[in-house]
Amino acid sequence: MALLNETIATSHCGKLPEEQFPPMLAIQQARDQRIVSQLIDAPTPALLLAGSYHVRKDVGAPVHWPVNDAPAPLVVLLVEAGGALPDRMQADFVWLTPALPDMDYCAQWE
Repeated sequence: MALLNETIATSHCGKLPEEQFPPMLAIQQARDQRIVSQLIDAPTPALLLAGSYHVRKDVGAPVHWPVNDAPAPLVVLLVEAGGALPDRMQADFVWLTPALPDMDYCAQWE
C-alpha cells in the first residue's frame, strides 16, 4: 500500500491532496481485480498488455489471482535500458527496451 500511495503522489507531481489517495488506490485495485476476472474467463492462451503497476506481481493484478483456481500468470515487464531492474517479487521475466529521452512531466505544474 505504501508503494502504491508513493507512486500516486509522485505520478501526480505531489499536487494531489492526500485525501484523494484512498479512492485512487481503490480504483487501481478494482481495475486489477477486474483484469484478473477477465483473464480467468478468457480463452487460453491470453495476453494482457497493461501498465507496469497493473501487471507487477507484488502490487498489481497477480496479487488478486486466486491461488487454486487457475495457473498463475507469467509476468513480463518492459524496462528501459539503464533503468532499475525489477526483482523476482515483481516479474518473472524482464524485457529491456531502448531508453527514451528524459522528460520532466511535472515541469508544466511548476
